[in-house]
Amino acid sequence: MNQGHDTFDLDDLAALGLTRFDPTQHLTSPDAIAAYMSEIVATGNAELFQSAMNDVVRAHGMGKVAAKADITREGAYKALREGSKPRFETILKMLDALGMQFAIVPKVTPDAG
Repeated sequence: MNQGHDTFDLDDLAALGLTRFDPTQHLTSPDAIAAYMSEIVATGNAELFQSAMNDVVRAHGMGKVAAKADITREGAYKALREGSKPRFETILKMLDALGMQFAIVPKVTPDAG
């Protein structure tokens, strides 16, 4: 038992006076998108990248981005759905529609010395 201590349901954000963080509210500029996606890519986590792409595309409108990428809205949702395996070409088209591009740079590693 809890021995008289108050407990909180961490999933009940309202009871804690909090709201769920929504990154789409902050992805309003090319610089913000670039910083967000660069940090995500640096993790090497493909599922996290896909989730972050979903955030960015939702922030700018799934239908709008899909139209600019010359894919269907449903295709965009399917590509960014958790567990899907989108084609690299589809990701590149969506990035282009957002005014973004992939850039390959040397990996930053701490000095060995």
